[in-house]
Amino acid sequence: MLMVEGGKISASQLGLLFYAVAAYDGILFIPRITGEEAGRDLWLSPIWAHLIGLLFVLAMLWLSRMFPTETIIQYSRRILGSWLGKAAGLTVIIYGVNLTSVVLREYGDFISVVFLQKTPAVVAIGGMLLLVSFAVRGGVEVLGRLAQLFLPITFLVFGLLVVLSVPDWDVNRILPIMGKGIAPSAKGAIIPLSWFSGYLMLGLYFPFVSDQRKTTRYVIITWFGLMVTLSVSGLVSVLLFGKHAHTLNYPFIEVVRYIGVGEFFQHIDALMLAVWLLGTFVQLTSYLYTASLGVAQWLGLKQYRALVFPIGFFILAISMWGPSSVDVFETYLGTSQVVFDFFYVALGLLLFVTAWIRVKILQN
Repeated sequence: MLMVEGGKISASQLGLLFYAVAAYDGILFIPRITGEEAGRDLWLSPIWAHLIGLLFVLAMLWLSRMFPTETIIQYSRRILGSWLGKAAGLTVIIYGVNLTSVVLREYGDFISVVFLQKTPAVVAIGGMLLLVSFAVRGGVEVLGRLAQLFLPITFLVFGLLVVLSVPDWDVNRILPIMGKGIAPSAKGAIIPLSWFSGYLMLGLYFPFVSDQRKTTRYVIITWFGLMVTLSVSGLVSVLLFGKHAHTLNYPFIEVVRYIGVGEFFQHIDALMLAVWLLGTFVQLTSYLYTASLGVAQWLGLKQYRALVFPIGFFILAISMWGPSSVDVFETYLGTSQVVFDFFYVALGLLLFVTAWIRVKILQN
């Protein structure tokens, strides 16, 4: 077995990394994209998505425990054979490249539209990618420590922002709950469900976890924490803006801007920017690490660090090559990107089902 990463992370650090994969994008986008179908029930959609998505999480955990010393790039060849396994590994690499470019573009659009309207998106994206690349070159231990350092701060700030918004809540705005039945909120759960493709990366990080027996516990805690975070961000948006919450570009940002505490504590949206920047930074390191380590193992190289900057430059070009309009890009996120994400989910399920069948055959 070729192992190109010598570092280790704890199970709790792994959980934090996977929290970052979906939480910070979700806070910004979930209220809008689920609200188009779910209306005032948009806060229920993340709950349905997580209840169904738990099955995929458990499947990826089972695969990781079956091959505790190998990454998904390596064990896919054992499961599917040499050629199909190579193709599956390449798909995981494409996943890392694709998601890094998408999140970078989301970051650039958000910064340009909400905070730095006169700053070219390429400047914001390029600066962030440079910092992310240096972090990824530091190895998986650096990623784990960054998550452990930054994310608890974001939890506290997010909780504070929710509490500060309480005086402006109007419970009547969420009523009637499921007035049109469960169907609207269930339809709204489709896009959040596709984001469970992120758990495909369990197969890449698991071999580097020092206390693997605790992994299931922390991954389930992460799953529950994500469900609560995304549901609460949607619920607060509806409590303030009612059924019109999804018509706003970034509903939770508008929630934060609505908050004012006295005459001296204004512009609290800067706190939300800090939360989102820290979380997005950790998220980007996870995806770029997936792409870089995946390429190194797929090619049989002894180390991945020399690949980080070339892959990063390629990703920068892809992120800027997409649609120039924010609205068009958001349409892409709600259509084509959802298809891609479900394809990655299908790949994970294919690996799980094939491995499970082989185990049953061997047992019999």
